[in-house]
Amino acid sequence: MPETLSLSSDGALSPADAAKAGAAGKGCRLVAFPTESCYALASTGLIKAATRRILQVKERSTLKPLAVLVHSTQEAKSWVEWTPLAEALAARFWPGPLLLLLKPTDRGRLLTFPEYPTIAIRVPGHGAARAMIEASGVPWVYTSANKFERPPKRSAADVAAELGGEIDLLIDGGTTPAGDPTLVDATGDKPRVVRQGVIAAELIQGAYVQNPR
Repeated sequence: MPETLSLSSDGALSPADAAKAGAAGKGCRLVAFPTESCYALASTGLIKAATRRILQVKERSTLKPLAVLVHSTQEAKSWVEWTPLAEALAARFWPGPLLLLLKPTDRGRLLTFPEYPTIAIRVPGHGAARAMIEASGVPWVYTSANKFERPPKRSAADVAAELGGEIDLLIDGGTTPAGDPTLVDATGDKPRVVRQGVIAAELIQGAYVQNPR
């Protein structure tokens, strides 16, 4: 079974545990942790071996790229080509369950494979997730912490039961809310909802109308 760290009663990681989890992710180890939608499985986005290991544990092909987590909007801007639409949507919904699909910068190419023209990126709404990512000093690639085509996990116990010894570190944050992040193509002038999740398409369009280019 993986090593387990627990959040405090207010849902935070201690600075020492955030540093420990951050070092694990940066060191290519697989970390499972709570987000505002479900438990995530993640590691550094800068080492392709980490990406391949996540996909191996997930039992998923490389035909669908992994999304990226960063700790702040400012950090996101160094990895993707930021657009006025991205600025409007991030200002309204980040940190939170909104993935923005954007073109990578030259630096951002390190986070994906050559055949993929865009990156899905977000700042997670869960403070513990942001703390460990910030402590690592690198962006993380992630997917939901479950086997391919199995339901997303909403508790550390469920993650341990399904993934167990295949992961290195588990952050126990109790039970998470249900739902998936909404995925929006923000490369153009108008938002295109690729996958609706917990943020309704109407709210995405509303944020765009309030902040047109």
